[in-house]
Amino acid sequence: MHIKDSFPELYKIRRPLKAADVRERLSKTQGKEYWRSLEELAETDEFGDFLHREFPQHAAEWDEGADRRTFLKLMGASLALAGLSGCAYQPPETYLPYVRDPENVVPGKPLFFATAMPFAGAATGLLVRSDMGRPTKIEGNPDHPASLGATDLYAQASVLSLYDPDRSQTLNYRGEIRSYTAFLADLRTALEAQRAKQGAGVRFLTGAVTSPTMKAQFDEISRLYPGARWHQYEPAGANSASVGARLAFGSFVNTIYNFADADRVLALDADFLSCGPASLRYAKEFAARRRLAEGAPADAMNRLYVVESTPTNTGVFADHRLSLRPSEMESFARALAVALGAPG
Repeated sequence: MHIKDSFPELYKIRRPLKAADVRERLSKTQGKEYWRSLEELAETDEFGDFLHREFPQHAAEWDEGADRRTFLKLMGASLALAGLSGCAYQPPETYLPYVRDPENVVPGKPLFFATAMPFAGAATGLLVRSDMGRPTKIEGNPDHPASLGATDLYAQASVLSLYDPDRSQTLNYRGEIRSYTAFLADLRTALEAQRAKQGAGVRFLTGAVTSPTMKAQFDEISRLYPGARWHQYEPAGANSASVGARLAFGSFVNTIYNFADADRVLALDADFLSCGPASLRYAKEFAARRRLAEGAPADAMNRLYVVESTPTNTGVFADHRLSLRPSEMESFARALAVALGAPG
C-alpha cells in the first residue's frame, strides 16, 4: 500500500490562492477591515478548515488526537487551578495575645535547648533549636562526650515525628478510642486486684532504659508490689555484645573503645562508624587519626582492617577489606587469635 493511500490528507490538492479573489474581496470592503492572512482575505478552504479546528471545545467534531504539548498544557492548567481552589478555603483561626509573655521568647530569635536522645541503651547529646516554642532543627551538642557536636540520621529525622500527621492523637483499647481518665480508672482497678497478691500478676515491658527517673519510679512500684516484674526488650539491641563482654571480662559491662590512641583497627562484621552507641564519637576520633599534621611521619596515620559479610560504611573507609560468609567469621577470629598469641 502506498503512503498516499494511508494518509490522504497529506496529499490533498489545495486550491491555490488567486489574486483575482483578493481584489474582488477588497472591492467590496467599506471602511477599515483587518485580517490575519491573505487566505482569510480570499476566504480559501484551508482557512475555513483552520477556523473550524482552532477551538476544539467549540468545534462540531474532534477526530484528531491530542499531541504531547497540548496534553501537558491542559494538565498543567488543571493542576494549577486545582491548587488555587484548595487555597481558596481558609479554616477559621483564632489569635489571642499572651496574658503573660513567656520568658526569653523573642519573635524571630530562636532558642536552643540541651537534651539527649536515647538509642540502644545509650544516649546522644543534642541541641534542639526552637522557634516560638516549636522545635525545628537538631544539632549535636559539642559539650556531650557521646556526640562531640555531631548528629546521625536518626537524630535529624526525630524532629519530623512531632509533625507527623499519622501520629496517634488518642488512647486506643482493642481498637476503640478511650480517654486518659478511663485508662487511669481501669489501671487503678487492675492494681487494686493485685494488691492482695503483692503484684504477682503485674508485668512491665519496655525497651532499654537509661533514665534514672524511670528507674526511681519502678523502685517505688517494686516497694508497693514486690511481685511485679520489669522486662526490657530491644529488637536490635546489644545482647550479643553484653554476652561477649561477660565472656571476656567476667561480668556484663559496656565496652568503650578509644580510637584516638588506636594505630591499627580491626572490625569484625562491625559497622562502628555509622551505627551503634557512641558511633558519632568513634567516627570523629577515627577521622582525627586519618589527618596527618604537617611534618608528621607517614606511619602516624591509623590503618583500618575490615572483615564483613555485607558492605557497610565502615568497609568503604577500610584500607584492607575481606569479605567472608557469616558462618566463616568465628573461624577467622579464632585463627587470628592464634596468630596473635591471644589466650582462650
